[in-house]
Amino acid sequence: MKQFINNFFSRPPVIFPLVACFLLFMAVNEIQLFLTNGDTDFIYKIRPAILILMTIFWIGATLFKKWGALGFLLLTALTVALFYFGPGMEYKRLLDILMLYIPYEGRLLPVPVSIVFAFAILFYYRRME
Repeated sequence: MKQFINNFFSRPPVIFPLVACFLLFMAVNEIQLFLTNGDTDFIYKIRPAILILMTIFWIGATLFKKWGALGFLLLTALTVALFYFGPGMEYKRLLDILMLYIPYEGRLLPVPVSIVFAFAILFYYRRME
């Protein structure tokens, strides 16, 4: 366990464990919001599963495993593509988990935070095993 903690917090750059803790907090929050509440529609119960997958893949990337990096990149590409090109508002509400809404010329511009995280993975991908 001590070796895992040492590899998790000491080996990667500081951004990786911080994002892992953030994603873990967000996953626990989504579980608490959508799985414990019986009033939500079934489609919104997928949100915690997406964040749990993102957290698992990011923890793999934090441990410098290529499967974690590739999984996070593919999941990010899938969620962003479905958000922008998916039919209907249900998909947009389902997939706006990690969206940052920035006011721009009187409108709110959605910026996916997971893409910023994906650039961090791409920057360090060559050092991964």
